[in-house]
Order: sequence, then structure tokens, then C-alpha cells
Amino acid sequence: MTLESLNRRIKTTSDLREIVSTMKMLSSVSVGQYDKALTSIKQYRQTIRDAFHGLFSQDSFNYTPPRLTKGPQKILSIIIGTDNGLVGKFNRDLMAYVQRYIENQFPEATHRVIAVGKRIGMLSQIQNLKLEATYPISNALKEIAPMSALLLNKINEIVSKHQIDMVYVFANRKKGTTAFVPRARRIIPLPDEQFNQLNRAKWDGRTLPLITADKDELFSALIREYLIVILSHDLTASLASEHYTRMIHMQEAEKNIDESLETFRLEYQQVRQTQITDELIDIVSGAEEMNKQKNQPPLDFSQKKR
Repeated sequence: MTLESLNRRIKTTSDLREIVSTMKMLSSVSVGQYDKALTSIKQYRQTIRDAFHGLFSQDSFNYTPPRLTKGPQKILSIIIGTDNGLVGKFNRDLMAYVQRYIENQFPEATHRVIAVGKRIGMLSQIQNLKLEATYPISNALKEIAPMSALLLNKINEIVSKHQIDMVYVFANRKKGTTAFVPRARRIIPLPDEQFNQLNRAKWDGRTLPLITADKDELFSALIREYLIVILSHDLTASLASEHYTRMIHMQEAEKNIDESLETFRLEYQQVRQTQITDELIDIVSGAEEMNKQKNQPPLDFSQKKR
């Protein structure tokens, strides 16, 4: 390989390293933003739980948990994936987890799907799942709440239309140093243990909260808000996991590029040293040849041949 080609390769690899480093930095910043958003969502979820607790503390309100029907279940799954690249098997592993979960937990269930992300929608069709709707996913935090409300409206529509028994949300989340871990969460019916604990717990304040609104309407409004918060949390957690995965991949790519650059530069130095050595050998050989010519006796043309 010539010096010019090595120079071009080193420059191209160096430019690629700058791009990879920039993408890693952007993903790192995005992960921090999503983590802050998750903290805010968790605080708001606690506020809603406190509102439920205040409602359950009223003597005039009784909470009765819903009962699941017996027999084959009708399941609606909201699967949150990604439409961006450089995240490895983010979508495929999630879809495989969904299939294993449904087959193990509800082997005779009728399974319908709402896909968040066009690639997840394509995988659902490949797996012959009953795809009810597909929504694009946005990386903007301001789009999380509107998307959650849109999903909830679609969930209500499908639940009413097909008499759905249970609704699950499947999404990746980051856990410790692990880039993404698939997770299942049942949102309809709501987990009984959480509401039973609130129903049994005593109100911590000196006086019970004053509720002037209709308690059934308030309960319905809190349920809707709680579901939107859960959907917002899982959407945000999925985005945080996606960017964390990309950041790790960019970090690994950066390491590989540095190793390649070191190899190219070493090869460049070796080729350059070989070239310099060849040039020195040519100079020395030329100088020796000139010295030999100088030391030879001059030719005598004065004597004629007889």
C-alpha cells in the first residue's frame, strides 16, 4: 500500500471517529434528559397515587376491583420499539420477548397488537400478529404526552370493540449497565395490589381531603391520568434505553476506530521508513559508483594501435 493511499485511509478514519464521537456525545446528553423526565414522571405518578388515596379515604366511596373473566383471554399488547438505527437487536429481542411472554402466560389467548414504531409494526406482520394500529415514535420529549393520550384513546376503542380482557405494555428499559431489558406491564385491569394497599391505608393528614366533585367522575379522571402517566413512563424509558444502547455502540465503535488508526499509522511509519531507507540506499550506491569512476585511471588515447 502506498503512502498516499494510507494517508487517505487515515484521514477518512479520523473523520469517521469525529462523527462517532459526536453521536456518542449526543446520545449521552439525550440519556440525561430522558432520565430527568423519568424522575419528573415518577413524582407526578406519586401525586396521582396520593389523589387515589384521598378518594379511597372517603366513607362515601367504595372501590371494588374488577374480576377477570374465565376461559381464553383476549389480550391487547402495546409494543414500543424504535425506528432509528445503530441499536442492535433492540426491536427483535423485544418482539421475541413478547411472543414468549404471551405463549407462556396465555397460551390460548387471542392476541392483538398496537405497534409504536414502524419497524415493530413490520415485525408484527411478519409474525402474523393481529396488528390493529401503527404509530411513529418521536424522540422529542414534548411529543410523549400527546402520544400517550393518542394511544389511550386507541386502547379504549379496541377494548370496547373487541371486548379485550387485558392490556399489556411491552417496552425496553435500561437496567444498571445493561443497555436494554424487555419488560411487560399490565395496565388494564390495573394491578389490584396497589389499589388494595391504598384502600386499606389510613390517611396521614389531620383531616380528610375535601372532595366536592362527583367521586365516580373523579375516579374515572384519575384512572385516565394514571394510564397516561404509565404510557408516558414506558415511552420515555424506551427512548432512554435506545439512546443508552446507541451510546454504548458508539463507544465500542470509537474504540475499534482508535485501534484501526493506530494500525494505519504504524503501517504508514513502516512504509515511510522503508521508502526513506530505499532512498538512502540509492544515494549511497550512487555515491559509491561515482567514487569508483573517479579512482579509475583516465583512458590514454595518445598511443595508436599498431
